[in-house]
Amino acid sequence: MKKIIVAAVAAMMAIIVPSSCSRKPQASATADISQQQLMERAAELCQYIPDHELRAGSEAYLTKDFYAVLDTMFNHLPEHEAMDHEWLYYFVTGNGGTIADYEVASVDITDATHATATIKVRQKWENGSFDETTDIEEHQLMMEFVDDQWLLADFDNHKADCIRHIAETR
Repeated sequence: MKKIIVAAVAAMMAIIVPSSCSRKPQASATADISQQQLMERAAELCQYIPDHELRAGSEAYLTKDFYAVLDTMFNHLPEHEAMDHEWLYYFVTGNGGTIADYEVASVDITDATHATATIKVRQKWENGSFDETTDIEEHQLMMEFVDDQWLLADFDNHKADCIRHIAETR
């Protein structure tokens, strides 16, 4: 029993440790990329924000630790556990038959390997039309420069929410 608990704690610590802590320091990413390129990369990363499922191929666009947390949430917990907490499946769109339309409003570089993008999201119907009453919401997309590319490291601080939920259910 003690070995199981130790293994579980070790596995959780591997998820909790930020990816920047487990990697060698890298050259400044900000010197090699323009603000426009960083905004374009943030827009590309928006396509990998989970909505109802972890998108196939997303592992290449997320930091290893963020992917591990999301993979656990979407693929390794019993479905009812995630459904009891709707934010786990509905990061952006909710459960109303809409598709998120993303716009990068700005990107703030916090240090040489971290940036935060402010994302404006408006919901459009599955046929591509917009409802005139649809509000535009702002979200935060955190990026980290890893292995010579910017990756999605967190979204609206859901990584911490997911880690707490995993710890409570395990």
